[in-house]
Amino acid sequence: MSEQRKLTIKQRAFVDEIIKGKVGSYQDAYIKVYDVALTKTGKVPKWVRNEASKLVANPNITMAIQRGLEKKEQTVVASAVKTKQYVIDRLYKESVESDSDASRVRALELLGKSVSLFTDVVENKEARSSTEIEAELEEKIEQLLTRH
Repeated sequence: MSEQRKLTIKQRAFVDEIIKGKVGSYQDAYIKVYDVALTKTGKVPKWVRNEASKLVANPNITMAIQRGLEKKEQTVVASAVKTKQYVIDRLYKESVESDSDASRVRALELLGKSVSLFTDVVENKEARSSTEIEAELEEKIEQLLTRH
């Protein structure tokens, strides 16, 4: 919280643009926040990269970006958990209260899948002849005997 008080309004806006993730780079965030005018040829002035790099190198700004991104990630995770719980609750309710047998069975199937109750196990068996196995064993025995 103390680093946020140390940031200017423009620095805070720079951090917010980065956290939103809608700009492509620090340079883009700098251009947007600091209202940088393009050169006569329509290009970004060369000094913008240096100024954006200086801002990002500022420890207060770095910490504010880090904390903001962590908070954003926590919010996304919390939202996903909340949505998952809502879906499970609705499926449970549907499995108990539905008028249709098909709806109840489908809800129960989806609930079962949500807890990995129905997992398909695929077993790959390689068909080999006894002569192939014998040859492989003889080769391995030979390798073991030559090591000692």
